[in-house]
Amino acid sequence: MDQNDGGGSTGEPGRPLGRGLADVSHLFLSRRTGEASASDRAVAGRGAIGSMLRPAPVTREGVAAILPDLAGGLEDGLRVIDAHLPCQPCGEIDLLAMDRTGQLTIIDFETTVGDGLLLRGIGHFDWVARNLPIVQRLYQAHAVNFSLPTRLFLLAPQFSPSLRRVIRHIIRPQIHWVRYHPVEASGGPTLLFEPVVGE
Repeated sequence: MDQNDGGGSTGEPGRPLGRGLADVSHLFLSRRTGEASASDRAVAGRGAIGSMLRPAPVTREGVAAILPDLAGGLEDGLRVIDAHLPCQPCGEIDLLAMDRTGQLTIIDFETTVGDGLLLRGIGHFDWVARNLPIVQRLYQAHAVNFSLPTRLFLLAPQFSPSLRRVIRHIIRPQIHWVRYHPVEASGGPTLLFEPVVGE
């Protein structure tokens, strides 16, 4: 067997892959329909999203449709209690959720790179703080602990360099910055989450 063959995971016959690429190349190389590597089957067997993940197109409607079902992937125990909450003049909150301790959580997302997401999220946080009695009445059927401060999740496929610099200096409100990666899995479109920490 040719030493450069790499077991069928090289991009070109006879050309070795760089260090570590042999382990992940199966995710990016096309193969004939029905052909799956042993590592693909192992990933699927471990209950992962699927053996073949492909980038999926990003639309606001598409993300809005699947995000409520994936809130637990942002944080264990996080569940959505409302969507598209109008809060004039700040537009609308994409999702309102609560965590396992009952802490109210705003989830806003964007489908493009831009700095407007931060301003929108802060505006929604301010609206909730100024209208807390109304919010308490709206969600009295839920076990929201309104004595805890409201949290904010901001999701985008990517954050601009200027926004990444600002992230380090915001102390309040508590903001969770998350990159999401839309992918097409065997069960349909889904999102993979990547928390942004220490950038």
